[in-house]
Amino acid sequence: MKALKFILFSFIIGLLAISNARATHIRAGEITAKRISNTSLTYRVTLTTYTDQINGVTANEGQNTVNFYFGVTGVPLYTVKRKKKTLINASTMCNVYDTTFTFPAQGRYTITCAISNRNVNTVNLPGRTDEISFFVETTIVVNGALGLNNTPVLLNIPIDTAGVGKKFIHNPGAFDADGDSLAYRLTIPKRDFGEGSGAGEFIAGYKDPSTLGTNLLTEDGSGASTFSINSVTGDLIWNAPGKWTTPQYQINVAFIIEEWRKGANGQYSKIGEITRDMQIIVVETPNKRPLLTVPNQICVEAGQKVEFKVSAIDGDNNNVKITTNSGVYNRDASGGAASFVAPLEAKFIPFNLTQKSPAEGTFTWETNCKHVRGQAYDVLFKVEDFPGRFAVQLTDIKTVKIKVIPPRPKGLSAKNTERGVELRWQQYPDCSISNAEMIVYRKEGCSNYIPAQCEVGLPTSLGFVEVARISVKDTFFLDTKTQNGKIYSYSLVASLASSDFVSIPSVPSNEACVGSELPQRAPVLTNVSIESTDTQTGRISVKWTRPLGFDSTEYKGPYQYKLYRATGINGGTFQLVTSISTKVRKGVADTVFVDGGLNTLQNGYTYKVAFLYENDKVLAESQVASSVRLVATSDAQKVRINWQANVPWSNDNRKHRVYRESRTRPGTFNIIAEVSVGAVNTYTYLDDGVDRFPDDGTTTIQMKVDTSYCYKVETVGAYARLPQLGLLNNLSQVACGTPIDNTPPCPPTFSSEEINCQNLDRKAICEASSISNKFSWRTPQSAGGIVCRVDILKYNIYYARYKDEQPKFLASVTAPETSFTHTKPIQDGFAGCYYITAVNRLNIESAPSNIICKDNCPIVELPNVLTPNGDGKNDTFTPMTCSAFIKTISIEIYNRYGVKVYESSGNTLSWDGKTSTGADLPSGTYFYVSQVVIQRLDKADEVPTTIKGWVELIK
Repeated sequence: MKALKFILFSFIIGLLAISNARATHIRAGEITAKRISNTSLTYRVTLTTYTDQINGVTANEGQNTVNFYFGVTGVPLYTVKRKKKTLINASTMCNVYDTTFTFPAQGRYTITCAISNRNVNTVNLPGRTDEISFFVETTIVVNGALGLNNTPVLLNIPIDTAGVGKKFIHNPGAFDADGDSLAYRLTIPKRDFGEGSGAGEFIAGYKDPSTLGTNLLTEDGSGASTFSINSVTGDLIWNAPGKWTTPQYQINVAFIIEEWRKGANGQYSKIGEITRDMQIIVVETPNKRPLLTVPNQICVEAGQKVEFKVSAIDGDNNNVKITTNSGVYNRDASGGAASFVAPLEAKFIPFNLTQKSPAEGTFTWETNCKHVRGQAYDVLFKVEDFPGRFAVQLTDIKTVKIKVIPPRPKGLSAKNTERGVELRWQQYPDCSISNAEMIVYRKEGCSNYIPAQCEVGLPTSLGFVEVARISVKDTFFLDTKTQNGKIYSYSLVASLASSDFVSIPSVPSNEACVGSELPQRAPVLTNVSIESTDTQTGRISVKWTRPLGFDSTEYKGPYQYKLYRATGINGGTFQLVTSISTKVRKGVADTVFVDGGLNTLQNGYTYKVAFLYENDKVLAESQVASSVRLVATSDAQKVRINWQANVPWSNDNRKHRVYRESRTRPGTFNIIAEVSVGAVNTYTYLDDGVDRFPDDGTTTIQMKVDTSYCYKVETVGAYARLPQLGLLNNLSQVACGTPIDNTPPCPPTFSSEEINCQNLDRKAICEASSISNKFSWRTPQSAGGIVCRVDILKYNIYYARYKDEQPKFLASVTAPETSFTHTKPIQDGFAGCYYITAVNRLNIESAPSNIICKDNCPIVELPNVLTPNGDGKNDTFTPMTCSAFIKTISIEIYNRYGVKVYESSGNTLSWDGKTSTGADLPSGTYFYVSQVVIQRLDKADEVPTTIKGWVELIK
């Protein structure tokens, strides 16, 4: 049967006629935009291009204007003058074209620019690349509610050098002044669709860099060459360029930076995207690339100073230069002054200075409240080597994320008064932020919560409830809704608005407890010290004083103490432990009791003592006091310990002692540090193996990963109003922790067979109710010269139905399995984007792998013969073999005289040779016009396409 085949997507393959006078010069570029008016939808739109200064000087000198297309009806083009040009290096000129434009209404607009021509000899583009136009586009959401929104600016120039067989890393250095979240994905470079159209098309014949040339292996030779971009960090990684027929070649690639904003409902919406087209020059060289060392992500409270070292080393011992860019320096891509962050900006010393290998520099930044935002600041560091005149410079790039959160409120105190509980605290820093609040929280009892570094807000598990929201300028609050006789704990959290919808909480203040004043004529607890740590035979020594101010002539005996215990350090249900008769005389040791048979390993305990007279009359009860609870947690080649106790005396502003068990003498503990503590949040110590208390002998050790180390802590405290009781020393239980290697696993290398639309068995697909995408992967042995972790527990697969959506968690596969099949409804087809991550036994997840996107085959085949005779062959006019992937299809059928005889619409087509009213039609030739929409990977591609043809009706 002869069939009419219509391909829904096609590329115009005829080249545009271009005058030789325009020559060749464009290498890279992008478009950015910034709203500059609060009263109108006016934007400053900037095109930045990078041009060939060797072969394209004349062409670039003549390129004084370009045409912008704003996607606005009635504004076909907008001529924009060049604002400035800056020589980046001997071979590259940076050109800036910008203008202002007021959009007529709110909506989504795509700004485009096309320039003739690209520079010559780009090997992964087809034919003569100096005859291919350059095209970039940026999409923005114009909406007054978004305020003075900026697209990200790209601070790292898009011209870079790679070495054959050497891992190449590039990062655009994207900085979003509004603190929006950024996501990255690869795309294909575009060319101008047609003169004056304002539209672009993907360059047909574009080749993925990982397929170019020979010797297509990774730098360490462990697998096939890959080319990918990290969707979170923006690291563009080519591991590694292949060997070409010439010792030097150039390629062009493109990627998209998406801008996402968090709304009032906590959901993220995409508000724009930038396409950057960049050029990479690849050269054969024996030179080894230098390597950078930078710290992991950093988090500070506004007002704190960020300071760290960046170091670099070169394997060939060449001189190196460390450079850096980020919005925190208030410099644009060309090094000119900019205003991305409020003063003061960050500094890096030495900057742009060649040093001997190994080299280092120091980053410093005095942060303040205006630097607070939801997203971390990305600070890009780059090292390049200087191998001499005849070798090619190579680079390494790494990004440090710096999170700046609001400063915590300080100096909170609470006092019971006749009016209520008075809270006072120190003046909060002047942040000059209009939507800033101080949130007052209260709970019954005291928890002595110790938040982790940069752990903002109060966990709901602590039981705090919000009492009030007041100005951050206040330093006083009166709580009138408390009950006499109860113990309350208060904490403050500052909340600073980063946008109209998003507020960022601070780390909570210290807790302040009230209602715990010393009662009259009551015993005073002085010690709750753990003598033995065990799950069944643990022991705690409890000590107390005789009743304060007791007069035996006023209260007659017999006398006794009753000791009560509750499980947990925050109290709870108290149970009687023991009753002790007493004469209430000095010199009689009846104020000490050793409580045994306890699970001191897993539990803390809280005690109180009641004093009774005349056998059963309670005169007074002591305040409650808990044991010291120690927690040991794993850290990178270290163990971090934290401790707390709920006690009526103060352990603050003292030196507490940390003990570590001897590795050679089990059961023997040595003091390794005296820790100066302030408020409760400072009860912490990070053991790196060094013994910092030599008075009892030095026991410094080398901390080993996966080896257990055991600790106990001795707190030191005192009653401020009972100085005669002296210092109170109490021991915690023994707690053990294990140093870990907390480096994340290497990203897996993700692969899948490509879909061959021409050979696809569509009939077999349609006979099933579902369709499957099959994937496999492997974890590399090493990456960047570092051996990859092998303790992989599972792999997480992420999936997005459309390419402009952020992939979400889909499924987990338990290691060592290295394949996965995603079964989907037949209506969705193959379309979707995937990536995978590796998760180790410490639940540390790797960066995303390369992204794999699959699309449905946009092919519709309609027959040209219809024989509705009931023989099961050609009885209906329907898409041949299968209508899978069709979203909607409509058709109009005309007879030879041009009269419409039939029409239908929906997601299927099945014409039986009758009119729309059901009347039989005679045999003959009929003509049709069909509108078809295919389920696609890109929503923008789900547009109606017209198919015209004829069908012979035979009866």
